[in-house]
Amino acid sequence: MKSFWGRHMSVGKTSSQNCNITNRMKNMNKLDDMKFYIRKINAERLELFRILDIDMNTDLNYRMNTEFTIIKSQHEKTMLDMEKMTQSISDTIEKYKEFIEDKDSYSFTHTYLLKECNQLKEKVRMLLNENRKLLVEQANQETSYGEEKRFCDETSKNIHPKS
Repeated sequence: MKSFWGRHMSVGKTSSQNCNITNRMKNMNKLDDMKFYIRKINAERLELFRILDIDMNTDLNYRMNTEFTIIKSQHEKTMLDMEKMTQSISDTIEKYKEFIEDKDSYSFTHTYLLKECNQLKEKVRMLLNENRKLLVEQANQETSYGEEKRFCDETSKNIHPKS
């Protein structure tokens, strides 16, 4: 009995050692395969980075040239707009100065005409007063003329009685 189990035990140990060695070999092979796969992935990654870098630089240069052209045209348009605005401001300032001169001229003319109008009103008032006085005198004279005529008529009747 001992020998049966002993044999099997020793056989079991040997087979388990062989199994362990086989498992280790399999694990080593798997490890080597994984290392190879990792190196392969790293090489592919580096190659993709190089391709991407070349593509990005080409794309970046193209984008920079395109964007530069766009920005340059926008800058030129902005500068033209600023020149137009500056010219417009200058024109507006000139018109403003002309309006101020016209306003001053109108103000001076208005003041002069206002004084002249006031003088004319004063003269009209004086002439109206004078006219009233003359009308009163004329009315008095007409009254006195009427009285004189009546007096003369009465006197002439008295002097020349009716025959």
